[in-house]
Amino acid sequence: MKRFQSVFAALAACLVFASCATPSGHTHAEGDPEDAELERSLELGDEILASFRAGDYPRMLKSLPGPMQSKLTEADFKATCSDCRDTLGGIREYEYAFELDTPAVRNLIWRVGFEREDSEGEPVAQDMLFRLVTGTVDGEVKVLSCGFL
Repeated sequence: MKRFQSVFAALAACLVFASCATPSGHTHAEGDPEDAELERSLELGDEILASFRAGDYPRMLKSLPGPMQSKLTEADFKATCSDCRDTLGGIREYEYAFELDTPAVRNLIWRVGFEREDSEGEPVAQDMLFRLVTGTVDGEVKVLSCGFL
């Protein structure tokens, strides 16, 4: 568990100022820049969680700007995904839950459902919260930090 926490902390650190482009089912009011910022933040969170769920390193790299990509090695990413599956199970589902009221940045929370088998082969389900902090930097929404709570 300690290895999982340290590797995940390193991964979260790599996500500072990351961004990616991915279509999403989220919509916003036409012409409302605040809602457009929220939509982009939701897309980023969904993409990060989908990358973890699939264990897809190239997909995760799309979320990182060039200089940050070198800080997240494929071995670290795979170790994080493996440790997560061993301790929590696989990601069964995730959904955006709410936004915390904070100045200057967006603090978004997802509920992430995991499932694994116990020693007798019975399913064990558990939920974790995933927090994504985004902000607008040079006119573009960027990931400032993220991680499980």
